[in-house]
Amino acid sequence: MALTRILGVHTYCSSSGGVSYYFDIVVDEQGLVSVRNIITPTGLLRDSTTSLPQSVLDDMGTAKSLTEDLLTETSIDNGNIVFSGETSRPVVFGTAMNNTNYRVAYTTPDGTILTTEDKTINGFNAVASVAYGSVAVPITVAYVVLEKTSQTSTTGGSLTFTDADAGSKSVTFAAAFNSDEYRVILSPVGFFPVEISAQSKTGFTATLGITLGVGQTAVVGYDVFV
Repeated sequence: MALTRILGVHTYCSSSGGVSYYFDIVVDEQGLVSVRNIITPTGLLRDSTTSLPQSVLDDMGTAKSLTEDLLTETSIDNGNIVFSGETSRPVVFGTAMNNTNYRVAYTTPDGTILTTEDKTINGFNAVASVAYGSVAVPITVAYVVLEKTSQTSTTGGSLTFTDADAGSKSVTFAAAFNSDEYRVILSPVGFFPVEISAQSKTGFTATLGITLGVGQTAVVGYDVFV
């Protein structure tokens, strides 16, 4: 049996003047994105979109951009890792990746920082700075593997902090997003805290939770997901 995906559909609702408009953002088998099936308060729109409120037209443009961003970056694997006193735990993928251009985001119950080492197309090692958990009290860590399917995307990269940056660095997107409702995944190279302190349609600011000494640097990878 041959299976081929023909259409991907995302349905949105836009409100204007106290009424709602519904429409589909459709992705065809060639990756083309279009707006279809526009439902107005009086029914299915069968003619020009010029009768629609400008705010609804703007929302359609935003929805198309969001869908295009979703096509370029996606979550490809997730699960849980149990630490029982180890400093490192392996994760093996059910299906091998095509490359190692992925990042791993961890959610620990106590805020402990984990890093990713020894990445291969078959898996990686989740690493703690000291023995984490115990046999008597194991600790479960959730993880998600994130990959950019478009390696030329401008919404991923790395930041190198120096002492001259005073703990803060900003990223400006090559083109402004239509919305600031995106998620930034930070991947520090080492065991130190870092967080997003501000974000807008044009970019975001990352702030370190440590103070660098003269000559010291800290590297943080980042990926932006819609």
